[in-house]
Amino acid sequence: MEPPNTLKMGATIASLRKTRGLTQEQLAALVGVSGPAVSKWETDASCPDVALLCPLARALDTTVDALLQFEAALPDEEVVRQINALMESLPQKGPDACEEELRRLVCRWPGCTALQFNAAMVCDSFEMFSPDAGEEQKSRWRAFKRELLERVRASGAAAYWQAATIQLASLALAVDDPDKAQALLDELPDHPGDATAVRALLYRKRGQEEEAEKLLHTQLYTAVSKAMTTLAMLLGGEKELRRQEKMAAAYRSLARTFGLADLSEGFLVELHRQAGEWDAAAEHFALYVDQLLAPLPCPDPDLFSPGLDCEKKPGGTFPAGMRRMLLENIRRDINAPELLEHPVFAAALKKLEESV
Repeated sequence: MEPPNTLKMGATIASLRKTRGLTQEQLAALVGVSGPAVSKWETDASCPDVALLCPLARALDTTVDALLQFEAALPDEEVVRQINALMESLPQKGPDACEEELRRLVCRWPGCTALQFNAAMVCDSFEMFSPDAGEEQKSRWRAFKRELLERVRASGAAAYWQAATIQLASLALAVDDPDKAQALLDELPDHPGDATAVRALLYRKRGQEEEAEKLLHTQLYTAVSKAMTTLAMLLGGEKELRRQEKMAAAYRSLARTFGLADLSEGFLVELHRQAGEWDAAAEHFALYVDQLLAPLPCPDPDLFSPGLDCEKKPGGTFPAGMRRMLLENIRRDINAPELLEHPVFAAALKKLEESV
């Protein structure tokens, strides 16, 4: 899908013309067009011919880049605002419309590494919200993500290079290319270190207490999230039920202590299913469905603010796409009648189906 190339510069032309104190007819005379042509430009009924961009920029005492509203990069705060707005519109607009919008953003600010990296992460959400998407769509989203991450790596931006490399290695594994993943991971430093503590001390030394607090609270959120992700991965490989249950309990404890999303019951469903413990698997599945349908928790502001925006947005739940994906996985992977016909499991499954 090619990004739309619709150019709207009418408001910019009108503003610059008025700043210079020119009428539409005077600007038209400077550029060599008619007054109605300038009127059409300013109302976005038409665009100036490419050959007129330089004369128009000179007449308006500006540059072609400014005329085209080109900026090399967005401030980080604006990147977050744009990405959050797009994500919030995803359930209503759908992934195809949001993909077009995302491509427009990236094209408008081609030198913004922060935008490219965050846009790559948004591509993962397209599949989550569209479990029924065809393979062609999924391949296009993955290719777009790969392209964005390659651009981030090529930029050499220290803040994003390592994370982009790890993401590309993950994509390589997803398409069964372990050699590519190995080559990428080999580029990473063995001991990258973490300057957070020293940077926080520096802020405090300079009397920038608020900056130190923001940094440390953000680091706390990152550390807790990484711990929960690591526990989830360990659960996927551990075979001993006792150890699995202990890891699931640790995951649950972290989620509840810090006010984060708790999906521990989902892990326990799989653990007891593999052990053939059908009653326990059904009970945990019912609790898991309740977790998915409950309002999303708000990260504890006492622990994460001001580093994290902990403003609670009432009514939010796990995306319907995630629940549809779970249903697909159940229908594909669970074929044990002892579980499928269990009354507790069947009732919870019906509740899940009705929610999507």
